[in-house]
Amino acid sequence: MYQKTNSKTVELLNKIFFALSPVLLILILIVIWQANCVIKDIPEWKLPKPSSVIIAFFTNFKETLPLLGSTCFNIITGYLLAVLIGLILALILSNSQVLSMALTPIIVVLCCVPMVTLVPLLLVTMGTGPGPKILTVVIQCFPIVNMNACVGFANVDPTRIELMKSMKASKFQLYRYCMFRDAMPNILNGIKLSSVLAMIAGVSAELCGGSGGLGNEMKKLISISQTAEAFSYLIYVIIFGILLYGLISLIEKFVTKGMKK
Repeated sequence: MYQKTNSKTVELLNKIFFALSPVLLILILIVIWQANCVIKDIPEWKLPKPSSVIIAFFTNFKETLPLLGSTCFNIITGYLLAVLIGLILALILSNSQVLSMALTPIIVVLCCVPMVTLVPLLLVTMGTGPGPKILTVVIQCFPIVNMNACVGFANVDPTRIELMKSMKASKFQLYRYCMFRDAMPNILNGIKLSSVLAMIAGVSAELCGGSGGLGNEMKKLISISQTAEAFSYLIYVIIFGILLYGLISLIEKFVTKGMKK
């Protein structure tokens, strides 16, 4: 009994250590950053102290909130559209070999296009509103969702498909009870990976131009040497990115747990 309790305590301590180790590492790096700025007397415009960044983070919250809302709206809207388009296109391609051969090279090309080079063209075509930023997120993310879903559908056990067909299952039943169930790990991997790309694409689009959003404001602050405020905006972007990725991870665990049942 004592050994079992002791092993549980050790296991709990290990979990706490692994959970806190990234936080401790970040704190150590922040302390080194602060000490380096103070000892070398680095100008604030060149490299702000972490203490200055934290002060700017809390003092500028009211000004930052509308910008954060704009960035979140663009990223989430583009991300949801990308997931929807990617899955629908995967369903179409998995049912048509001709369309698959025609469209797959185009989707691969879209994955290889640097969004930074595409955003200025979209701004010229669509204006400086949220449209080009949302479209940038869609173009960046939907190929990843699509390719992962297509791989998942292609790797479904053929014997299960034949069994469903022998039971005269409809297309809807085939995808509901067989295809989607087997392909779900691949689909969720694509959705989770695209959440990271959505953050990169959304903020990069704002940095390239247009109006509104954290990226656009960061560019303005850097141009007038308000580096501490620019760093504080970067913290908002990081927090939002972590929350989005964490939410998708929780959904993934919930879905996979339900599938096991």
